[in-house]
Amino acid sequence: MESENAFKNWINPSVVRKLAKVFKASHPDFNIHHFQKLILKLNELELKGRVLLLTQGLAVELPEDFRVTAKILKQVIRKKQLQGFELWPISEYISQYGTDHFDESMDLMYWLTQQFTAEFAIRPFLQNDPKRVLKKLGTWIQDENVHVRRWLSEGTRPILPWGGKIQSFIKQPATIPLLESLKFDEALYVRKSVANHLNDISKDHPELVVKTLKRWVETAPPIHATKIEWIKKHALRTLIKKGHKGALRLMGVRDDLSLKISGFKLNKKEFKVGDSLEFEFVLQSTGLDVQKIIVDYGLGFVKSNGSLSTKIFKLKTMSIHSKQKVHFKKKHSLKVITTSTFYSGRHELCVHVNGKVLKRVKWDFKVNY
Repeated sequence: MESENAFKNWINPSVVRKLAKVFKASHPDFNIHHFQKLILKLNELELKGRVLLLTQGLAVELPEDFRVTAKILKQVIRKKQLQGFELWPISEYISQYGTDHFDESMDLMYWLTQQFTAEFAIRPFLQNDPKRVLKKLGTWIQDENVHVRRWLSEGTRPILPWGGKIQSFIKQPATIPLLESLKFDEALYVRKSVANHLNDISKDHPELVVKTLKRWVETAPPIHATKIEWIKKHALRTLIKKGHKGALRLMGVRDDLSLKISGFKLNKKEFKVGDSLEFEFVLQSTGLDVQKIIVDYGLGFVKSNGSLSTKIFKLKTMSIHSKQKVHFKKKHSLKVITTSTFYSGRHELCVHVNGKVLKRVKWDFKVNY
C-alpha cells in the first residue's frame, strides 16, 4: 500500500488549485477551470512528472512572450503566497522557457531563491553561457539575503545532486574565484555549500582543491581561521576516504599508520530489512608518537548486477597516544530509504583509518519487500 507521505504527494490537487488561484490574481486571462483539469492526471505520475505537468499547464495559460510572462512570475513570487514545493513549477518554467532571456530570468531566479531554490533553474544557463552567469552572480556576493549568497555556490556546483553535471566546470573548474569570495561568509549555511562545492571539484581535480585549501589556511586572518578549518574538514572528506596523501597532510594526519585493530565483533552475520547492524572494535597505537586519526566505516551494498557499491560513513577524528587503546561501537540502521534499493546477497563492512582499510567483514542481507 502506497504511503500518503510519498514525495510525489508534495504536489497534490490542493497545490494545483492554489496555483490556479494565485496566477489568476496576477493574470486575469488565466483559465482556472482548464488548469485544474490537470488534477485528473496526477495519480499516474511521480513527483518530477507532476512538476513537469504543472509547468506545461502554466505554459498553456501564460503569454508566449517570456518578457511579459516574467513580470507575472515576478509578481507571483514576490506576493509570497506560494511556499516550498508549490514554487517548483515556476523554477522549472524559467529553466525551460527563459534561457533566451538572460536578464529577466536571472532577476526571477534572484527572487525565487529567497523563498524556494533556484539552484536547478540556473543549470541550463550555466550550460549555455557559464562566463556570463558567473559574472552576474558575482554582483550578489555581498547580498544581504543568505539564501542568495548560498545559491551562488550551490547552484554552480559541478556535480549537483538532482541537478545534473556542468561538464565545462568538471573539465576546467571556473568557480574557485566565486568560492574565494564566499569563504569567510558569516553563515555556516553558505560555508557548508562552499565545502560541498570544493568536494565536487576534488573528484576530478584533487590537487587543485588541496592547493586552494592550503592557501586559504595559510592566509586566513585569525578571526576567520575556524571558518576555514571547518570548510577544509568537510571539503576534503572524499579525498580523505581515498587516502589522498596531500589531503591527509593538510588535515594533519599521516598516511603511515602505527596502529592495530582487534576485538572486532558483529552482532550477527545475517540481517533483514529493518534490523540494526551493530559492530565494535578496538584500535591500539603501536607507535611512540601521538597520532591524529580519522576513523570511518564503509558499507558495501550489493547492487542489482551483483557488484558492491560502498558508502563511507564518519566515525571519529581524534588523537591517539602511544600504547593507547580506543574502543569503538556503532549501530547502523538497515531501514528502507526512498533513495536506495536493497538487494539480497553477501555485503561487506570495512573499517577505514586515514583512508586505509584495516578490517573487512562479510555479512548476509536477505531482502523481502
